[in-house]
Amino acid sequence: MQRLFGTEIHNLAWGFRDYVRAQYHVELILRSEPDARGVEILNVYLPENSPYAHIIQQETARYLTNPFDAKYHQASWTNGDTQAVRMTAPDLFWSQTLMNWRQIKFTVFLTALCLTVYLFEIMGYDQSIMFFAHYPAEFGEDQQLWRYFSHTLVHLSPLHILFNLCWWWIFAGAIERHLGAFTLITLYFSSAIISGAAQNFVSGPAFFGLSGVVYAVMGFVFAADKFGKTQGTLLPQGFFTMLIIGILFGFVSPLIGIQIGNTAHISGLITGLIYGFLYTKTRQNREIPLK
Repeated sequence: MQRLFGTEIHNLAWGFRDYVRAQYHVELILRSEPDARGVEILNVYLPENSPYAHIIQQETARYLTNPFDAKYHQASWTNGDTQAVRMTAPDLFWSQTLMNWRQIKFTVFLTALCLTVYLFEIMGYDQSIMFFAHYPAEFGEDQQLWRYFSHTLVHLSPLHILFNLCWWWIFAGAIERHLGAFTLITLYFSSAIISGAAQNFVSGPAFFGLSGVVYAVMGFVFAADKFGKTQGTLLPQGFFTMLIIGILFGFVSPLIGIQIGNTAHISGLITGLIYGFLYTKTRQNREIPLK
């Protein structure tokens, strides 16, 4: 018995099963099973010695490329299947979007938290937020544990938060979707603390932003891609060069009036690279498809 695919959206599996039944008279096997993260998904299996096995495998590849094609969801409607419910393309799109968001809960949570904090900043609470969230500076603040990571939630301009959250959404989402929330949460807290401590040592506590963590998640993905199964084939060429150029820009940016926490970037990147390398070597060379 060969597994074809699995999905949290049961209608997608039912629709494909009924399509194969109608087209090839082959009965696929559907089983609700937990995935590696413990989330229940509906797996679709092809029975052994099934006729048209090669053709069905090719059809599966086409289906996974475009699961919203109406032909895969008309068979249940035409055959009067009461288990599957006919779904339109918009229904499937929003179902798929909701499923993807459930897979990246921490990514979504931190994105929403940063946006909420920034909203209160532009409403006039910026000084209060910065006073509450800055890295420990005065006596007694070193015992206020939230300060070691709360500085990552505060941003100082629209471009500052836009760039940080775009990169966070792409790369943190890829890590959480394929390696689980625990891996991403561990990376977030470790890189927030390390990059914050490094930047504080160099410049003092007057720094804010998610960029140290962003460099960590990008470094993690680069290391996993470089030393994992993919051996550098998933990420675009020049990705690491882009990271280095970003850091070099931080050294010259003060000349044009832009202050960047370069120490946080470098320490975050190193943290992500080390974590990604160790994770890859201890977890059977897992890869991170960025999709």
